[in-house]
Amino acid sequence: MSKLPLDRERWPLVALLASAATLALAYFFEIALNQAPCQMCWWQRYVYFAAGPIAMIAIALKWRGAGPRLMTTFSLLLAATFLVGFVIAAWHSLFEWDLAPGPAGCTAVSGGALPEDVPLSEILSRPQAIPSCKDALWRVPNDEPWGLSMAGLNAVWSMILAGISLYAASQPPMRTDTANEPVQP
Repeated sequence: MSKLPLDRERWPLVALLASAATLALAYFFEIALNQAPCQMCWWQRYVYFAAGPIAMIAIALKWRGAGPRLMTTFSLLLAATFLVGFVIAAWHSLFEWDLAPGPAGCTAVSGGALPEDVPLSEILSRPQAIPSCKDALWRVPNDEPWGLSMAGLNAVWSMILAGISLYAASQPPMRTDTANEPVQP
């Protein structure tokens, strides 16, 4: 089995793209599918809002000639950030399964979706309830009570990103193939 083509120098760009894609997917569910986020869902998004700038700083420092130690530090910082995301998402999943207590503000009674037959001006002029953190809008596979909700899938995704961050931190910079380049005198 060959190695992943990631090292501590390349990982920040991939982490930035993964964070942006995750946020884009979350906003797609919110805007296109009318699934409003609950309080704990917002906490899970904050992780990706933090990982993006961390990755951008690492990319900028690498362009400025940062050494391997600094790039390892940023890969470890990204791993810690994604581990925080795992903890929040796993807590949210456990709360949905009635296996852990949740925050006091997460028990609002609401369907979670915005009404489609009401004009936007009316929706914006009246207060909206925050969806309950307790109720998963859907689960994989097929709405089974033990299935993974969006919070559960995010926990898995965050753990994967944290693992790749740790892997990238442990890898030396990849060398480019110079076998076909002419020899310089």
